[in-house]
Amino acid sequence: MNEADQPESTPVDHRLYVPHNEGWDAQVKTNSTKEYCYYRNPGEEHFHLLVMGELYLHRGNEKVCLNCAVRQDLLTTDRLHWQRWK
Repeated sequence: MNEADQPESTPVDHRLYVPHNEGWDAQVKTNSTKEYCYYRNPGEEHFHLLVMGELYLHRGNEKVCLNCAVRQDLLTTDRLHWQRWK
């Protein structure tokens, strides 16, 4: 079966949105210095490392990995978030 014979599938939308974006910047970690996410994973006693090449949010001294940003409602996959501002 070649590529032309394969059924078309709906592409996955990987876009993320920052509903309340005042002061937040998206960054790519470009060095190997030890830097930690501002939040801890649920059930863990330690902060986790940001690794080189990882995308994260940055505001002041806060650096937040994307998983924690979603969990803390800093990021959403809801592209219509602007219609539901609180």
